[in-house]
Amino acid sequence: MFVSLLSFILTAGAEAGNPSPAKSDEPYHIVVAPVGPENPRNSEAAIIPLKDGSLLLGWTEFYAGNGADHGPARISGKLSKDGGKTWGEKRTLIENDGGCNVMEVNFLRTKDGQIALFYCQKNAEDRDCRVMMRISKDEGVTWEAAKQISPANKYTGLTNGRAIRLASGRILLEAWEGGDSYCYLSDDDGTTWRESQRVKPGDGSWEPACIELKNGTVLMLMRTGLGGQYRSISKDGGQTWSEPVATPLKGTAAPVSISRIPSTGDLLAIWNHNPGASKRNPFTSAISKDEGETWEHFRDIENDPNDAWAYPAVTWANGQALLTYFNYTGGLSLQLKIIPAQWFYN
Repeated sequence: MFVSLLSFILTAGAEAGNPSPAKSDEPYHIVVAPVGPENPRNSEAAIIPLKDGSLLLGWTEFYAGNGADHGPARISGKLSKDGGKTWGEKRTLIENDGGCNVMEVNFLRTKDGQIALFYCQKNAEDRDCRVMMRISKDEGVTWEAAKQISPANKYTGLTNGRAIRLASGRILLEAWEGGDSYCYLSDDDGTTWRESQRVKPGDGSWEPACIELKNGTVLMLMRTGLGGQYRSISKDGGQTWSEPVATPLKGTAAPVSISRIPSTGDLLAIWNHNPGASKRNPFTSAISKDEGETWEHFRDIENDPNDAWAYPAVTWANGQALLTYFNYTGGLSLQLKIIPAQWFYN
């Protein structure tokens, strides 16, 4: 009798439109910042765990115009106290103090436990974009005055969800200018900065992503127009770089996210695996078990033929990848998928 009654309740619930519980090994998806009439685009995001176990999400919120890259935008934020499944009210992290906008969120913990936020202050559509840094001493509630890292009157770009600290303590902040990919380096926890050697495969590269390998070298992946991601290696902590070469991560010109899966130590790449395509579809993951030499377990995260996706960033928490990105159909809305590590291997 009890089993029959339970079956009836579950069946009735499904018929009434209540979803069945998701399998624990399947991704959990939420549109964390949908667009609206006066909010044409929510994009380029990053997540950082806070000391109390909650998560802070930051993203570029375009609050006017048509959502073009140089349109009016601020950096907004939300908090989650349940691992990313639900989020609190939106609030402003960094108000627009640029001639056009502020965008491209990067978070990093300082050695004394504060939060560093790196972003772009865009003052002109194609002539003046500056890399800025702010510090929060109260877990993202307030932010100190901005420090300018890159020169004025140059168009210096960042990409969301980057910035790494090496085992040596050095901070690498991935940047690009023109067709050059490079890093800003700091050995004093962000007090002073200098540029690394620049890397330029073919006619140029943009939006690099770096990760430290197990042997202490640093791998840089770069967006190119040469049919996919190119790679370069640094053996001196990001100061100088090897001649760039092509990778098996084929696709059109779009950025990649690279991270290390905590439970296995393997590398995870997420990018648009779409060589020759006219739009950013599909959105694919792949795993490297040999520190970026070869890639396997290619799996599409998104592949709806009527949509496209871009600008992935991954934060690992509780054995799961918190993946942010935005889609194009129906307006540029910010997506979040929480993906168990095992899913990428299946």
